[in-house]
Order: sequence, then C-alpha cells, then structure tokens
Amino acid sequence: MRLTFFFIILIIQILSTQFAFQPDICHAEKRFMIKFATVAPEGSTWIKHMRSLDKRLREKSDGKIGFRLYAGGVAGDEIDVLRKIRIGQIHCAAFSGVGIAQILPMVRILDLPFLFRNKKETDLVHTELRDYFSGQFKKRGFEFLAWAEVGNVNLFSKKPIQRVDDFPGLRIWTWSGDPISKKTFSVMGSNPIPLSITDVTTALNTGMIDTVYAPPLGALALQWHSNVKYMTSLPIAHATGAVLISKSYFNKIPHDLSKILKHEMEQTMIELTADLNSQAEEAVSLIQGSGVKLIPMPSGSDLEDFYRVHDQVAQALSGKIYPKELLDQVYEILNSIRKIP
Repeated sequence: MRLTFFFIILIIQILSTQFAFQPDICHAEKRFMIKFATVAPEGSTWIKHMRSLDKRLREKSDGKIGFRLYAGGVAGDEIDVLRKIRIGQIHCAAFSGVGIAQILPMVRILDLPFLFRNKKETDLVHTELRDYFSGQFKKRGFEFLAWAEVGNVNLFSKKPIQRVDDFPGLRIWTWSGDPISKKTFSVMGSNPIPLSITDVTTALNTGMIDTVYAPPLGALALQWHSNVKYMTSLPIAHATGAVLISKSYFNKIPHDLSKILKHEMEQTMIELTADLNSQAEEAVSLIQGSGVKLIPMPSGSDLEDFYRVHDQVAQALSGKIYPKELLDQVYEILNSIRKIP
C-alpha cells in the first residue's frame, strides 16, 4: 500500500510551509549537524526517540555529530523533503511509499498485499535484503541508515469483510496514483475510488466511500474509525519505511563518526518500532471500545483466497515496479521459514 511514512499525522502535511535553512557544516569545528525532516509533531513518540538519539550521538562523539530536527512538517511532505535533500537544504529523512517510489520503486515490493504472515517473516526479509537495497539506494545518491516500520495496515469498513467474496460492491478508497492498492482491490472484485488522503473523511461522511485502509494508529488519529463499523483482523499489508541520508553529505562525515551514526540510528529504530507496536495494540483496544467490531481472522479456504490475491497482484506487477528476480528472492527467503508441503 502506498503510505506516507508518518501516516498517523499526514493531515499536518497540508499545513507545510517553505523554510529557510542555514549552512550545514561548521568546518572550523569539524562538527556535523544532520538536518532531519519529519511531519511528526513535537511531543510525538518519533520526536522523543530522535531527541534521545541526538543526545547519545553528541555524548559519544564529544559533540562532533548530532541532529537538527525540523518537525511538524515544516520542511514539507516527503516529495518536498526529497527535493530539498537533492539540493542540500535537508540531509536526512524517513521515507515510505511516497518518497521511496521516487527514489527506488522496487522497494515497494515490501508493500505487496498479504506478503507477510507474521513479524518473524517481516524481520527476516528486511535483514536478508538490507545490503541489496542499501547498494541500490547508494546508486541513486542515498545512504541507507535503517529500516523504519509503520506496521500492519488493516481495513476499516461500514460492512463486514470476512472473505474475498465480500469485496464486490464495496466503495473502497485507494490512494490516487498507487498501482499496488488499485490492483489489489480490483483483483478482489471492487471498483476502487482514488482520492487524496485529505478527502477521505469527507468521502466517508457523504457515503462516497465505505471502506478505507490504514494502520490502527492512523485510523484512530484521523478519526476514520468513527465513520465505520468494522475492522478486519487480517492485515492487508505491512508498511515499511527507511531512514535515508544524502550520500554526498554522508561521505563528508569521518568514518568513526559515521559508524556511530549508523549503529545508534539502528538501535533507535528498533526501540521506536517496539514503542509504536505497543501503541498500535492500544489503538486497536480504543477502536473496539468506540463500538467498532473486530472481524476475526479468516481460516481455511477463506484465508487461502486472500493469499491467492497476493499471488495475482505480485505476478501482475512483476517487471513493472520490481524485477521478477527480486520477487523470486523474497519468496525464497519466506519459504526458508515456512512449512512448504
């Protein structure tokens, strides 16, 4: 699914403004202040972890490296930030579908529907393909610092969805211009309605759409849950992001400092993911408490039907968004821990 990295606060993006930036490196003191942009607001879990990271970096490097944070979407959305990285106004950011599709479209393979069946599979694929994607990002002018997960994406609907046969007739939202969500819902028999994120609430209220997809935190923060009656337990996808830094800027950082940066960023993203996962569980409880019914996980032939949807979508987009060889590699990794008859 095409998901802006910080889905739970995407609405902030419409308030984004242009920002004036100062020179990035103080050569006289040989200090490197990395300009990191995010739409996450001050006080959010994201910013708390980034400030903790900044503190550790400064302590371990004797003040030679740290972060200058531009929070709350002040630097714009992912596309704006990407443009500013390319001209040197911003150095680093966390990207997901929107930004990654502009840099390295093949990473979208990780957003395919019903690809992962548990966290162990997600972690293994991320670990096994890290070096490959890191090399590909480098060719496009970026240094890969860490994976940054958004988490599972679920369906929220006005009608119960228990099997693939429930999709025909649904008025389901899809993000404008996203081939993965469009193909997924088309294969399941619905006629997806493309809209921007800012139009979803109004469309739900007027009945233009009756089904949306989002991480539970996103649905709660954007109040979509108040306009639906059901939430599916089966995640439709797992949204993955990556923290990237401009290669030209990264190459200016001495090796001892860049080594500290990579290690500390990796640890921070692990801790952040754990916190976000915990908050997602709390969000599901709050959503259920508001009166939304949680549809149980499908089983047997109903579950297999969803997996067949994955097969159709994955093959249809092979060679268009990602190479077939990469898809085969992902399956080889997954099959190594699945019980294949």
